[in-house]
Amino acid sequence: GLNKQKYSGLAHKKAVDVHVRINGKKENIIMTAKTARGASKRSGKNFFSDTGVSKGGKTVKTLDRLVRYRPDLASEATEKYNKVKKSFRKRKLVVKSRRAAK
Repeated sequence: GLNKQKYSGLAHKKAVDVHVRINGKKENIIMTAKTARGASKRSGKNFFSDTGVSKGGKTVKTLDRLVRYRPDLASEATEKYNKVKKSFRKRKLVVKSRRAAK
C-alpha cells in the first residue's frame, strides 16, 4: 500500500514526489526530492528541494534524473507525471443546438 517505507518521505533516505503547484493561473509540475547536502538536511525549510519538470517534449530530463536517483520508483513517478500532465487538459465544451431536429 501507500504506507510502505518505499513511499515514505521521512523514513527513506531518497524521498521523491511529483506534484502540481499553482501560481495564479499558471500550473507547474514539480518534482520534490530530499536534499543531498548535509547542512540543508538538518534545516526544516531546506529539507526537500523542488525542481520544475517540463510539460512538453517526449522525454523529460528531470524524470531521467529521477530514474538514476530512485530506479525502484521510476515507473510510479512516470505514471504520476503522465496523470498530472493529463489533468492540465481542459475539456472542450460541446454546444448542442436547441433548434436541431429531434
